[in-house]
Amino acid sequence: MDFSWKMMIYQMVNFIILMVVLGYIFNRYIRPFMQKRTDDIKNSFAEIEKQRQEVEGLKQECIGELDLIKKSAKAEIEKATVEGSHIKEAIKGEALKESEQLLEKARREIEQEKQKALSEVRREVATLSIVATKQLLKREIDETTDRRLVETFIDELGKTEIKKN
Repeated sequence: MDFSWKMMIYQMVNFIILMVVLGYIFNRYIRPFMQKRTDDIKNSFAEIEKQRQEVEGLKQECIGELDLIKKSAKAEIEKATVEGSHIKEAIKGEALKESEQLLEKARREIEQEKQKALSEVRREVATLSIVATKQLLKREIDETTDRRLVETFIDELGKTEIKKN
């Protein structure tokens, strides 16, 4: 193997031409492709970061809305509880008023029935007194006079009893 300068210069010139051609191809076709690919990856990462920030913002917004909903629900529950208490008190008051009215009505009815019973007893006593008096005297007495005498007696007897009570 001989060392030839001529061959060496050919190889160097070929190498330089190859480098120029490869540099031209790289700079013309491969570098823009690689640059575009690099830019796409950077844009993808930027888009991903932007979406992550949007998701984080939405998450914070949802947390805020959830807290607001919780507070609103708590306020509604408290309002319903207070309203329920008012309704309960109103129903209790109405029931108490109604029971007092029923009690008063019952007292009036009892008093009326008592007066009817007393009146009936007086009539019955008057009738029995007349019958007893007739049998004792065995004679016929005027009924209106007897009745008047007995009613006067019963009235005086009733006034005496009322004074004792």
